[in-house]
Amino acid sequence: MLCWFVVFAVIIFKCLAARVELDWNVGYVFGARDGYTYRRAIGVNGKLPFPSVHVMQGDALVINVHNSLDVPTSIHTHGLFNNGTNYYDGPDMVTQCGIPPGENFTYVFETKDQFGTFWVHGHTRHQEADGFHTPLIIHSRKQPVIVYDEELTMTFEDWYTTEFYVRQEYIESLEDARTLVPNYPRALINGYDGNNTAPITFVPKRRYRLRIICMSVNNWFKFRIPGHKMTVIEADGVESMPLEVDGLSMGPGQRYSVIVTAHKSDEFNYLYNVTSYSPVLLRDAGFKPLVYTGLVKYRDGAPVKTIPAPSDEHLVWPEETAMQVADKQTRLPADRRIELTVNKFIDKHHVLLNALSSSLYKPVLVPTLYTALSMGELAKNSSVYGPQTNAYILKHLEVVEIVINNPIGDDHTFHFHGHNVQVIETGPYGNSSTDNRKPVAHQQSELWPMWRDTVQVRAYGFIRVRFRADNPGVWFLHCHLAIHMYNGLAVVFVEAPNVLQQRQSVPEAMVEMCKRQGILTQGNGAGNQGFDLSGLPPAIYLPS
Repeated sequence: MLCWFVVFAVIIFKCLAARVELDWNVGYVFGARDGYTYRRAIGVNGKLPFPSVHVMQGDALVINVHNSLDVPTSIHTHGLFNNGTNYYDGPDMVTQCGIPPGENFTYVFETKDQFGTFWVHGHTRHQEADGFHTPLIIHSRKQPVIVYDEELTMTFEDWYTTEFYVRQEYIESLEDARTLVPNYPRALINGYDGNNTAPITFVPKRRYRLRIICMSVNNWFKFRIPGHKMTVIEADGVESMPLEVDGLSMGPGQRYSVIVTAHKSDEFNYLYNVTSYSPVLLRDAGFKPLVYTGLVKYRDGAPVKTIPAPSDEHLVWPEETAMQVADKQTRLPADRRIELTVNKFIDKHHVLLNALSSSLYKPVLVPTLYTALSMGELAKNSSVYGPQTNAYILKHLEVVEIVINNPIGDDHTFHFHGHNVQVIETGPYGNSSTDNRKPVAHQQSELWPMWRDTVQVRAYGFIRVRFRADNPGVWFLHCHLAIHMYNGLAVVFVEAPNVLQQRQSVPEAMVEMCKRQGILTQGNGAGNQGFDLSGLPPAIYLPS
């Protein structure tokens, strides 16, 4: 009887699924988003911010992209697995060639059984840093962990006075990067100047779900509503056991859902607090954290009740190891361990470079997915992808334990494409006394470790995570700080290439899109056969 019920439920689920189709004209827009600097940015259909995307669990999201920029573009649905459609994942020269200027391309994203809080952003030339991003909310077809009356979405981002690539090309043109004048960002809340954001409206006694998305490129954000408790019920599209906290601390790419219950009376209004800061720039005397406040409105004209603010050390924040997954899945037993260490060095022009392996990640001449699909048995040898890709070959269905060590004074968030990972352990690594830092606390995960796709790795700390290699494809692992990713802080997982070759083939429209740009679509990383990598730019290795 139970089997028939399960089959019936699956049929109903599939029948309810819809096809949601959007037309996006990606182009330049102009404005002063931060209230100060008028500059060029990237929007959709002439708007920035452009509308959030809302679909139901099981829906197919179809985005018809027209590229009105003068450079290629691509999009990434941050947090979606794209299982069976690796070629739609988005990172330029990893899983596709960018969409050329003036051309069209259609993405089909199958949400399948995923639901929660995600976002869509550009994944070519760091266009997410120039405004090309928006929330993606996949609404569940089942009852949430805590039932609520209404939901609101809040987004945080940092905003610079110049376009990302303009600034990076200027830095690289300098004979001595130490002469660079620092460029500190301002913060945007819900797409606008943080000082001019519309109020949050609460109705007494109602229960609200706040979906909070950190769409920043370099800065961290802290969010609190003094006088109100928050209960975390989701992180990165994964439901969690309820966890009561005082506020959220989020790095680039991370998302949370929290439940906030409004007070019983509308006697007072309140203020929420948003702090934007960079763990790197905190060491720079010219940079100070930016603090913004916004109105939590219970009633027009009600006085604002001021709540004394204790120091952060006396508040409860959601530690990744303290959270537990709602479905109560226990730790996976690891079959294999890969240890990665964050490194940085200064080149001859005093430009900072980053690596997560022995060399800096740099794109090669053939999209890495196309190499995995075209090299037959040799696809199981990491050498064919080129040393610039930092490729690791994973076996089908093995449980992989990844340890990321960070012996330097910069915090990072790392995003796993194609997977969520179990957070197993965090702790100290390296000598924090170098920067007079408080050592990272050693913490083991609880009985049911939390899963998420974007994890924080603190300065002088490490994180240990696990996942099952059940999604054949080529998947990027990279720091989600745009400057670090640009400088090479990334690796590629080539997952079950033999299975990938049996199950997937790149749509012909994508192959032709590459050819029109003169980009090779077969062969090793250099477009040659075997291990002949002649033609590749030289890899940049860490100094010994």
